[in-house]
Amino acid sequence: MTEASYPSASGESRSQAISQKLGSFKKFASTSFTRARQYTVEKLGRADSLTEYDSELENLFEQLDQIKLTTEKILVYVESMVQPNPGLRLEGMVYNKLDKPRPQHTTQFEYLSSELTKAADEFGVDTQYGGYLKRCGEVERKIGVSERRFQEKANSDFIVPLKAFLEVDVKTILRDKKQLNIKRLDLDACKAKVKKTQDEEKVQSAETELRDKQATFDIHLDKVRKAVKKIVETHVNHLGHLKALISAQKSFHMECLAHIDSIENPGASIGGGPSANSADGGVGDSRSTKFEVQGIELDRADSKKAKVLYDYDADGELSVLEGNIIVVTPIPGNEDYVMAEEDGKFGKIPSNYIEIL
Repeated sequence: MTEASYPSASGESRSQAISQKLGSFKKFASTSFTRARQYTVEKLGRADSLTEYDSELENLFEQLDQIKLTTEKILVYVESMVQPNPGLRLEGMVYNKLDKPRPQHTTQFEYLSSELTKAADEFGVDTQYGGYLKRCGEVERKIGVSERRFQEKANSDFIVPLKAFLEVDVKTILRDKKQLNIKRLDLDACKAKVKKTQDEEKVQSAETELRDKQATFDIHLDKVRKAVKKIVETHVNHLGHLKALISAQKSFHMECLAHIDSIENPGASIGGGPSANSADGGVGDSRSTKFEVQGIELDRADSKKAKVLYDYDADGELSVLEGNIIVVTPIPGNEDYVMAEEDGKFGKIPSNYIEIL
């Protein structure tokens, strides 16, 4: 007999591997079919043996679904508010998926600023109309900078954390919930098997399998219950993110208002008070502590030193940087802003941007 008439060892190994894969596939298909049939029977209300979740867990699942739905809706509307351009929102999603920084785009305020500035140059900045166009262009530029700062703040303090909550925490629990449902279907199938088995030996084997399935189900049930409880109880932490969003929104609108006010008061006029370089927060002049900035009468006696908490392009001719020590004076009738003073320059900045020393 020739050598070719004997089957090779490698051929037998391949045959065994194929047989094992077919067996595994057959078992998987059979199990999947059994689960599907069991699920369909339950939905039709004809199940012989149904393992039900307790009312507490069912209530937790309902709360989880409501939290997920509500958070998704809020995110959609906040993203639309922060970035009205759907194309740029889509671009941001792509860059987030690629884990790359988003490119900066010129805002509509900055486009308007550019056109106003060009018009001012054409009409002449020395004319009344040209000068006003120039000031408006500068204000629109500042508003554009403030808008970009608001978008970045809203994204980092609100949108990113809530998306992480949905993409990580909620999705993980939903996967665990799906696995729990599969284990419940397997448990019900075992219960039905024990009920229908007549042979004594097969009954013992089925009961052993049932105990194993029950133990596995109970362990996973406890795990899912704890995870859902944690989400339901801790999702109120979103309150902090919401407060951060509202704070960023408030700062943005306050900055816009201050910039717009500066159109009519582009400079600071200082009256016959103390020297602007008197930064000790005291009187500095024995005759008068009153002085005027941007048409606002202030009192040097109320001036105090303060630390800048955030960079700010202040109304007027002053820009302050985080960490700088400046002099601030309360503005009568305006609790949201203070008059900042540094190196002889003045400008209004939000009072929550500083820390009094």
